[in-house]
Amino acid sequence: MRAKHFLLNPRSLFALLHDIAMAILAWVLAYLLRFNLDIPSGFMATIWLNLAWVLPLQVSMFLGFGLYQGVWRFASIPDLKRILKAIIMASLAVIAVLLLIKPFGIVPRSVLILNPILLLLSMGGSRFVYRAWKEHDLYSATQKQGEPVIILGAGEAAIALVKDLARSEDWRVVGLLDDDITIHGKQLNGVQVLGDIQSLATHANKLNVSNAIVAMPSAMHQQRRRAINIANESGLTVLTVPAFDDLMSGKVSISQVRKVEVEDLLGREPVKLDDQGLHALIESQVVMVSGAGGSIGSELCRQIAKFEPSLLICFDISEFALYQLEQNFSDIAPNIQIAYIVGDVKNERRLKTLMQRYHPSVVFHAAAYKHVPMMEKENVTEALSNNVVGTYTLAKVSK
Repeated sequence: MRAKHFLLNPRSLFALLHDIAMAILAWVLAYLLRFNLDIPSGFMATIWLNLAWVLPLQVSMFLGFGLYQGVWRFASIPDLKRILKAIIMASLAVIAVLLLIKPFGIVPRSVLILNPILLLLSMGGSRFVYRAWKEHDLYSATQKQGEPVIILGAGEAAIALVKDLARSEDWRVVGLLDDDITIHGKQLNGVQVLGDIQSLATHANKLNVSNAIVAMPSAMHQQRRRAINIANESGLTVLTVPAFDDLMSGKVSISQVRKVEVEDLLGREPVKLDDQGLHALIESQVVMVSGAGGSIGSELCRQIAKFEPSLLICFDISEFALYQLEQNFSDIAPNIQIAYIVGDVKNERRLKTLMQRYHPSVVFHAAAYKHVPMMEKENVTEALSNNVVGTYTLAKVSK
């Protein structure tokens, strides 16, 4: 069934026919180079006789190493590694056959060396030339259009942003700025590092740029705020990339730039967690989170799940919130044992029953009303009851 599906795939079939042609060409060319383009008559017949068994051997290795599962337009280093492995194994198999059987005369040793080199250059080169041509064909028009923009920062996030924006019709990256003087004047993914961030106004005027993107999600807050201030003082529209945590979680991509918000100026430095201590606290333990369905509680549950507790108890008064959490966790933490329990932190009897049944060793309390202005108006009694009495009750039964 898999072979039939493969033969019915026009792109895979074309790729296979291309590689067969390259294998024939590499074999003949290896002989031509060995004999300075003048092959002796004694070797002319053996070229084709040996190719008759070498070619099927090579093709079987190409198929065995899955060379036709990728797409040429997205050819990358892993594809080149697969090609290299297939060629090496094919070459070793050819040498083994020649040593054991010698089917049709002698094959010059230099041919056995030249053939895999030529095969790698032709097969790998074809894929990368095709990718370069397709990307030029697809994006050359958009690269000359779009709003010119300078990116502040030249780290991994900035490089990823350059790659993403190369496919965008809205933006055209004309330069990078970074305070690392060792990379000034160099090109990163085809875009030049023009200078330091302080020189933004000069480069913006020279390149007629009115937009700047701050791509420094992992930098210290003071560095990001300085970059934003410099861009504002230069009279540019300032954009920034998503937060580092959102990028790591896969919620958003680097190219989803947004306008700078107050939080970007008033934000605080990321807290570095004591992973070793958290593993000792949580791993293989029964852990309970109250208010697990809320914004803070659900994120707590996601972070706790990374440390592999033996059981995670998600406790919340909202059945719908727990249902949403359950649906989410079925994808992101399928191997963690989780109990979804509906209950009120003010209900002491319910909490005692829960504690006696599961004996949690760690309790995280997130069941609280957090929207202070709204709760201060007409909901003071409920806020006091839930936040004060609920906290007291849970703390008491957790002793």
